[in-house]
Amino acid sequence: MSNKTFNNKLPNLKHLSYLVALDKYQHFNKAAEACFISQSTLSSAIVKLEQQLSCQLLEREHKRFIFTSHGKQVVALAQKLILHANEFTVFSQQQGGHNSGSINLGCIPTIAPFLLTDLVQACQKSLPNLELYLREDTTENLLAQLEQGEIDCAIMAFPIQKNNFFSKILGQDDFYIAGDKALVNRFQASLDYQSLPEKSVFLLNKEHCLTEHAVSACKLADASLINSFSASSLATLVQMTAFHHGVTFLPKMAVDKGVGKLEGLFIKPMQGEVYREIGIIWRKTSMREATFISLADVISQALLSNR
Repeated sequence: MSNKTFNNKLPNLKHLSYLVALDKYQHFNKAAEACFISQSTLSSAIVKLEQQLSCQLLEREHKRFIFTSHGKQVVALAQKLILHANEFTVFSQQQGGHNSGSINLGCIPTIAPFLLTDLVQACQKSLPNLELYLREDTTENLLAQLEQGEIDCAIMAFPIQKNNFFSKILGQDDFYIAGDKALVNRFQASLDYQSLPEKSVFLLNKEHCLTEHAVSACKLADASLINSFSASSLATLVQMTAFHHGVTFLPKMAVDKGVGKLEGLFIKPMQGEVYREIGIIWRKTSMREATFISLADVISQALLSNR
């Protein structure tokens, strides 16, 4: 049997949060400011962690430092501990009333402007004790924020690559073809993309999953038809499509809110089952699944009311 004595005292969660902040900002001053403490307090906390855990977390040289490989692993574990501790606290504060408290809800930009206003109003009626804090961002960023515990759940368009979260599909959002009237009618008559001129199809940039979903759902395989310009938002997309007399694909929820009409786009539904699925995702380790299911039901009703 080993005679080595282990320190069984649990690490301070605040000290672990300082370590996570230092890893995020890679700068003592910036990390300290983010934690609302002094640099000396942060430095002392890191040293105390190293002593308590009996391992080197940082390699220091004058005013520079790098995390050791073991330190990086400790950071990853610390993130999970802090996340679970926060969820434990929220769960305990609810005292069985899962439809209360607050939720940090993420949503992608091609859904947020057309759903969240209706959702907030619906939640005020159906879940009056639940407060929503909303964040709009791309799919990739929201997945990272969800994994790191910065948000609790997110509304997204499916399918999602590398999805290791629990999810619930809430409804469908049909695609419309929109643009120059002659081109739209030409395509509608033949249902053949080869009837369209080269570079006449305008899409969002690849940060938006709507492009991938539209290309896949609409079976647009010929890259020569796609214009090299990629828009950063639906507003820019419809402006460029109108200006260049091209065509694009718009989700029904955007069309129902008037997107493309002011720009004079000719808008027609796609024939056949051409749609994206709308769903909600959350961490598999979360203790608030019942809350997310209640929220999902409200979102489903909001989607149905918009159809």
